[in-house]
This record gives sequence, structure tokens and C-alpha cells, in this order.
Amino acid sequence: MAAQDRIGLDIGYSTTKAVVLSQSETPPRLISLGHIASPLPGMMSESELDLQAVAAAVKDLMREINPPTKDVVIALPEQKIFTRVVYDLPFLTDDELSQAIRYAAEEFVPMPITEVNLYYQVIFRSPKKDINSRTVVFVIAAPKALIDKYLKIVQWANLKVVAIETEMIAAARSLVSYNSYSPTTLLIQMGATNTDFAIVSDGLILLTRSIATGGAALTRAIAQSFNFEMVQAEEYKKVYGLLEDQLEGKLFKTLKPVIEVMANEAKRVILAHETQNRQRPVKRTVLTGGGAHLPGLVSFFTNFLGLEVQEADPWASINMDPGMKTKLSSEAAFYSIAVGLALKQD
Repeated sequence: MAAQDRIGLDIGYSTTKAVVLSQSETPPRLISLGHIASPLPGMMSESELDLQAVAAAVKDLMREINPPTKDVVIALPEQKIFTRVVYDLPFLTDDELSQAIRYAAEEFVPMPITEVNLYYQVIFRSPKKDINSRTVVFVIAAPKALIDKYLKIVQWANLKVVAIETEMIAAARSLVSYNSYSPTTLLIQMGATNTDFAIVSDGLILLTRSIATGGAALTRAIAQSFNFEMVQAEEYKKVYGLLEDQLEGKLFKTLKPVIEVMANEAKRVILAHETQNRQRPVKRTVLTGGGAHLPGLVSFFTNFLGLEVQEADPWASINMDPGMKTKLSSEAAFYSIAVGLALKQD
């Protein structure tokens, strides 16, 4: 039986977000939510003292949102795990597949397989075994040390982990409707230190990629170009963003090279996907994460990619007070992962 209430806990490098949903109703109802600054160096550190500081921040956040449960679903960051869609497997039974995945993972996991936990999802399997049959599998390898780190923090915060998944799986759950009318979608998750990409089609993740360029790189570019302190640079980024008609276009020219790194990677992801899946061309892009609300960003990606581009709205299928939905509209993309985690069923 599925839990009625669940906390989606997104422990980020710069901010930790939490969303509490009641799944006893259809659609699920928002109970509470909140966010708190993550202490530095936080998750980037291996020091127990630093990780205890993260746990203390999580406890402070829980006191603020006062959830009616201690059950949490957490996400592992894309840049710290290893994922791959394996296309070249023959027809395999379930027993054969589990052994084949281990060998396949050795080709893309840059550490001993004994040090990771392997998970996989069958995307496609031919109905019968013949010379042309094949099996396509989405594989995730998560370092055991990384999982242990997150479990420690949640335990120190007096919470109970009921599930662990990747950030992109959670974001896809909250942002892409799984029906035959939903187009193949490129998700672009813009975090503070990284930008993550995923192709989602028919409820399945067909490709993922992560680059070490995020919102902090944009802020640094403004600070260096205008000789601002980081706090002032962050404010200018949030207010003016990529609007060419503001500040004589100077801020646009400063940010454009960094945004183009992300946009060019998006093009490469689309090309890599469509090379393997010509029958599932990408029709839409959804921008999510803390950086998705940057002014002018949707227009920039629309022109650059030549696709429909929209800002994420994880609240579309959540029951809440209309006034609350309006209030949260500017922060919608910020909570995409946390909402997706709280939506996870048993």
C-alpha cells in the first residue's frame, strides 16, 4: 500500500528543497514546502563535520515545513553517477540480462564495479529470439560511497529514506506527462554547478548527459565583467538575464558565451539521441532547475534550437490553493526535482 504522505528532499550543493505531498487524494495535494541554503562546502566535502552541518540544515528545514511524516525520497546528483542507454544487447532473458548489464557497465563506469550499485530498466525487448532481435536497457551505476553519504545525512536529520533515485528521473516524473500524446522532450536541468540533460519519451529516459557549467558560472561572468561582488552579480542576473534591450545589451553579451556552452551541448544531446532513435525526434524542450527562470532564457533557447521551449511547471498536476500556485509560479522550476521525488509511488 502506498504511503499517503511523502517528503521529496532535494539536497543541492547551494540550496536544499523539500516538498510534502499527500497521495491519498487524486491529484496529489500540496501539504507544505520550503528551501534553505546548503552550508558550504556541504555535499562537496567528505568531512563528517561538514556533512553533519548539511544534516543540521535539513533538520532546520523540517522544523520550518513541519511535515506529518518522516518518510523521504532523495535524489542523487547526475554528475556523480554514471548512466548509459545500452543499445547493442541481443535478446536476453531476465537472468541473462542481469549478468550482461554487469559486463556492459564496465565499459562506461570509471571505477571498480564492486564499488557501485547497478540498476537498470528495460526500454525495449524483441518479442522473440532471432538473428535481428535486441534488448535496449537504461543502466544506472551509483557509487556506494555516494549513497552512504546521503543516507548518513538523512539519518542524522531523523528522517527515513524510503527510496533513492536520480535527479532526472524525479524531474521527468513531475514535468513530462506519460501518455501517447506527450512529445519526445529534452529536459535541461540548470543547477548551480552543473547543467544536466535528459531525453524523455513515453515515460522512459533514453539519454542523459551532464556538463560542469551552471548558474554559478553565469554569476561569475557578470562579477568579472562588471567588477561586481557576487551578491550584486546574482541580483543583476536575476533581474536582467538575457534581455538584449536592457543595460545596452552589455549583460546579454557577457552571459551569451556561457549560455551557448549549454545550448551547444543541448544540440549534441539531441543529435546523439536522434541518431539512435530516428522514430522519436525531439519536439520540445523544458527548462528546469534554479536557473530556468532567467529572463530571456526561453526565447534564447527557442531561437537557438528551433524547438518549442517552455519553463518547467511541476505544479500542473498538483492540487493546491490557486493563490498559492500564483505565488509559487516564479519558483516553479526550482522545485521540479523535489516535487518529482514526493510523487514517487511505492
